[in-house]
Amino acid sequence: MKSAYIVFPLALLTAVAPAVAADAPKPICIDPHYDYQALYLTGHDIVVKQTLGHDHRPLRATTTCFNLSSALTIRVSADFRCLDKGDNVATNTIDGEHQQCRITHVEPYSPAARAHN
Repeated sequence: MKSAYIVFPLALLTAVAPAVAADAPKPICIDPHYDYQALYLTGHDIVVKQTLGHDHRPLRATTTCFNLSSALTIRVSADFRCLDKGDNVATNTIDGEHQQCRITHVEPYSPAARAHN
């Protein structure tokens, strides 16, 4: 009879586990080996999103870069397939200044709702 007490909780867990796993959002993977868009957001932050494929969700990346507001181009490169902490960021300004820096934090980006005027 004791085996019935063990089997029932295991059966319940296996029935609930797929439903919980299905609700978890798929992580954002931006592969900079393909087309992407990187834009200045604020301070040390940039927004990066894939422009090819079916997943175009943006990613907010905090960097060690300074003066990003004057960057003409922002490029990223990944050590592996998906962009993550420690990956490289390179910027150029219109007057030819170059900067190499790193990503320190990555999170999904959701723009703040704008107030209607």
